Amino acid sequence: MNRSTPHALNRRAVLGALGAAGATLTAVPALACALSPRIEEGPFFVDEGLKRSDLTAGTERPGVVNGTPLHLSLRVEAMRGAACEPLAGAHVDLWHADASGLYSDEAMLHTRGERFLRGYQVTDGSGMVRFATIFPGWYPDRTPHVHIKIRTYSRGNVADTFVSQLYFEEAVTDAVLARRSYATRGRRDTTNAGDQLFDARMMVPLVAAGGGYAGTFTLRLSAMA
Repeated sequence: MNRSTPHALNRRAVLGALGAAGATLTAVPALACALSPRIEEGPFFVDEGLKRSDLTAGTERPGVVNGTPLHLSLRVEAMRGAACEPLAGAHVDLWHADASGLYSDEAMLHTRGERFLRGYQVTDGSGMVRFATIFPGWYPDRTPHVHIKIRTYSRGNVADTFVSQLYFEEAVTDAVLARRSYATRGRRDTTNAGDQLFDARMMVPLVAAGGGYAGTFTLRLSAMA
């Protein structure tokens, strides 16, 4: 990643959309347990310690409040023998750029002290976390993406860490970037195919919901301490 050049959904609709999106995932046999790929963290992670599900809270930044709503339900599983089982109690951080391609709390981006589009949740007994955010904007040399870091703890210390990135289908990305709050950036310079970090195994299927999008995705990890 080039550090120098980054730049109220309807509840019924969202729940229905997430159910439709999740239906295709539950058919995957647990014994298959194809592990999710690790993808580099990049330079913009800040450990803010913000436990929240709404990553858009606490800001009036146009690149956030005018962004296209995105609801993500993430299931985290860890390998146990030959099967993958829900991983409870794991901390799941998400962070990504706003509609104008900028990350929060970065001095060189003039966003120091801001905390938009960052936060973590702790997986429940089913390995689930849910986030409300916006569709990420683009910046040079990267396709729109969401960073994810999963950490387990033992006696207050980090025991294990998994880092990757989430991606989206080109048709959805094109539709979002054509909206006014994103289109002022101009035409993006990188698609999924042109992004050196893109991995199709981390592409989240989305469905339209209440003026935005919603999706459910399962991350399967090697045994976590």
